Amino acid sequence: MRALRFALVSDTHVSVSRPESAERLAQVYGAIAQLAPDLVLHCGDVTDTGLQAEYALYRQVVPAALADRVRHVPGNHDVRWDATAKGRFQANFGVAPSSFGAGGVHFAGLDPTQVLQEPGHYGRGGLRWLERILRGLPEVTPVLLFQHFPVGAGHYDVDDQAALLDLMAQYDVRGIFAGHIHREEVTRFNELTQVTLAPVVASPVFYWAEKAPDPEHGAPVLAVSRVTLAADGTPASLPVAAVPLSRRRPRARHRVMIGVASGGRLPVTVLAEPAGQVRGVSASTYPQVLSGGDWHDLVAGPGGPAAGRWSGTLPVPRIVPGAYRVQLRLLAPDGSWQEKHIPFSVPGGATDPVPAWRLRLTGAVQAGIAVAGPVIVAASTAGEVAAVRVPPGDDRTPWLWRVRVGPVYRRPGVDAAGRTLFVPSADRHLYALEASTGQAVWRFDAGAPVLSAPAVARVDGDEYVIFSAGRQLLTLHASTGQLAWSVTGRGFSAGQAACDGKRVYTSAADGYARAHDALTGRQEWSCPMVSGDQHRVALYSGWDNAVVLGAGTVVAATVSGSLALEAATGAVRWKFPGSTMYPAAVVLGDDTVLLTNEQGTVCRVGLADGHVHWQTALKVRVLDAGVTTDRGTAWVLSARGRLIGVRLADGRRQGSVQHTLAYSYSRPAIVGGTLVAGDQDGFVHGIRLP
Repeated sequence: MRALRFALVSDTHVSVSRPESAERLAQVYGAIAQLAPDLVLHCGDVTDTGLQAEYALYRQVVPAALADRVRHVPGNHDVRWDATAKGRFQANFGVAPSSFGAGGVHFAGLDPTQVLQEPGHYGRGGLRWLERILRGLPEVTPVLLFQHFPVGAGHYDVDDQAALLDLMAQYDVRGIFAGHIHREEVTRFNELTQVTLAPVVASPVFYWAEKAPDPEHGAPVLAVSRVTLAADGTPASLPVAAVPLSRRRPRARHRVMIGVASGGRLPVTVLAEPAGQVRGVSASTYPQVLSGGDWHDLVAGPGGPAAGRWSGTLPVPRIVPGAYRVQLRLLAPDGSWQEKHIPFSVPGGATDPVPAWRLRLTGAVQAGIAVAGPVIVAASTAGEVAAVRVPPGDDRTPWLWRVRVGPVYRRPGVDAAGRTLFVPSADRHLYALEASTGQAVWRFDAGAPVLSAPAVARVDGDEYVIFSAGRQLLTLHASTGQLAWSVTGRGFSAGQAACDGKRVYTSAADGYARAHDALTGRQEWSCPMVSGDQHRVALYSGWDNAVVLGAGTVVAATVSGSLALEAATGAVRWKFPGSTMYPAAVVLGDDTVLLTNEQGTVCRVGLADGHVHWQTALKVRVLDAGVTTDRGTAWVLSARGRLIGVRLADGRRQGSVQHTLAYSYSRPAIVGGTLVAGDQDGFVHGIRLP
């Protein structure tokens, strides 16, 4: 048996503002170095905010003996607020995912983190990469995965984890190591063992793994222990898990039958094969709202558990029309279980939106949908930009055109005539494309990834494009792409500026809302929105806010609330509490504004005084997709793919539909009674509104 000894750490959260985080990590890495491991796996959240100073501090505390042995995957804290679109992580540790072998075991470090977002998504590209790795290994090679987010077992941080579980079931994946939840947890499901690690940021702790023979079965296991360091550096080791490195049971071939939801009940039947491996079955609806459904036990049929037939019904009293999943756990006698996710659907009624068509791009459609004259335009994180008419044609090539640029994370801007698109890209460029053909008009090198949504405004008779890149605010002549002015040294912004022809209004990650002269860029006023250390300001400032204008009022938001500012002076008119930064505010024609918080409460508020006309709690999480309006109805698109109508007159709920199972950050657009939105699976959905 080939020897294998390695260490694991997670959630180190190194912070310049909290030097004790680096001191604790130095103690941990010092103790690991004394053990001379073959390698060290870091399961993400290396830094607290993804700042270069934090990476530099982290690298200072890694001992020379471990410098070429530590393998990293990013966590959400490393990429969420990163103005370089993962560039800093990659510059310090290389590109993830990664794959390598050691001691007769194959390791794959996965990266489901998403630029500018909190949850995870593998995408078709990430899953195909892993499948190529697994398919190319010699038969019965044990595989260990490490990543930041745990999967299965009641965790829902990665929206396409069902596809990962299905893929792993076809190969000899023996274990997963993860972090993120800041607690130790050991679960055994789908013939693998998942270990989530206690965080180094909370205490001097690491994990030690050694390949050892299993005295009961003879095959090797991976013995995993938690090592806690006392104040004087003395280690105390406690066994945590024994991960079998070979499959002990044949692959299960369970069959699942989902009935039709009726009367608030959903019939479920499971035929377990082999039946002897199952002593109980429980089921739940997969969470498409803020939390998961309740688990319910199915009942064994005639012949008892030995016959392998289990059935029952799930209560679904308030489930809206659309697409869903049932999650099943088939419990084995040893306490492990098989976990399966099975799709089902619920029909809609006359007042509900109806999914009418969908098209797919490579990558995720995280950018919002743009409308340019008679066409709508979607763009993807793989750099595809494509245009289509609504409804699309019935032929095999419904796209009017498709072109490729660098990765796109925010909605393109459109000129007043609807002839030119301004596409922001993480490849450091802003592209001007003809809306009718996709042909390039010009491109501008911004010197940093363009992760903001461009605003287009007319100033003194000329049209300009306003956007942020890195720590710069830039304004270009829309017709030529020539730089009109720029302001440097600001905070990062992934949001969108606003312009009234006199001033440009912004908010950024340095904690300020500002106004600049629209012709010269000269700052006219600033308003502090958040204060504190770098980490707090980066997290709680208006870094991802779309500024809006109406009735002489500027509305800018943070995760703590919205501020209404006097456009001429920056004086605060009123404040509205709640995490209202991610869903863009919508100004209505009667001098009111729709504000939506992250937890799905929509409010109609007066621009002059902040008076609340009505508010409606939708009880769904709403992020960048947010709200758009049509014919007296606000349509709210949740982060988990649910579209809900809210009547503008009084806030009453209208129809709704669960149109996708993927995360949705793409702000929708409405054309001719059809709402168009994208999702992280790369689909562009056309939904016919009632």
